[in-house]
Amino acid sequence: MLDLNSLKGPKKSGLIIVISALFLVAAFIELSYGSFHLGMGFLVLTCLVFYLGIKDKKIKESKVEISYFQVMLGVLIILAVIVYNIYKNSEIQTFDSMVLLLGFSLILLNVKKFTEIGRFALYFSIVFLIFYINLFLIPEKLGISLSYYYGHYFVTLPVVTIMQSLGYNVSIPVMRIIEVHGVEYTTLKIDLACFGWYSLLLIVSMVISYSETIEKIQTKRLVLILLALAVASYIANLLRVAILVYLAYFYGLKTMMTIHSHLGWILFAILLLPIAFFMLKERE
Repeated sequence: MLDLNSLKGPKKSGLIIVISALFLVAAFIELSYGSFHLGMGFLVLTCLVFYLGIKDKKIKESKVEISYFQVMLGVLIILAVIVYNIYKNSEIQTFDSMVLLLGFSLILLNVKKFTEIGRFALYFSIVFLIFYINLFLIPEKLGISLSYYYGHYFVTLPVVTIMQSLGYNVSIPVMRIIEVHGVEYTTLKIDLACFGWYSLLLIVSMVISYSETIEKIQTKRLVLILLALAVASYIANLLRVAILVYLAYFYGLKTMMTIHSHLGWILFAILLLPIAFFMLKERE
């Protein structure tokens, strides 16, 4: 079993971030497209890693003054999301999940043993929502599909271009759609999660929030960690789309869908291994 207490300083914070990023991305992918129980398991593991990482930190002893306004605001936010989705007869989506986390974090801020986790969750949810609103909601309202342009030009187009050069009969009739003329004709719709848009926002938000609320990371190291995780996420999703198209081409849609929900975080984990090794090297 990994002993986080045997590590110190940058190496420890680096390992916590890498493992947490992996579990967080895995939880998101499984909850969105795979197994609910597996997703919840990864979410619990994410929280556990954070707890193990900060439980021995010397946090300033101060009495937690309960703010009933924060607690009530948190409860109202949670109820508002639930009622809204029931009224709209819709499922809890990524944006809803982050608003729910915002509500829960306001409550945790007022629970002594969970104040630090509450601070991190509050910061994390706010940072993510700021990114999400500015990079997705506002552009969408202005008629600019910024996130889909990213997915098309940086993921879908490179994958299809490479496969076409290898002789595969695949094409892109319109943005976000890949036509596969393999063992059976299949059209694959590339969603936000498929090309790693959400994963990237989650990772960046988590790392920034960790540095601001739990353990301050030097700017240079913070940038390196963000770049490493972003590159790992990008390559993992590029490979994921390529493998899924390949599976649909040779084995059909049913086989592809069986592997679809788990492949993203597995590839992400494989790519994170050398990054984790680098972060644990005997140097500061």
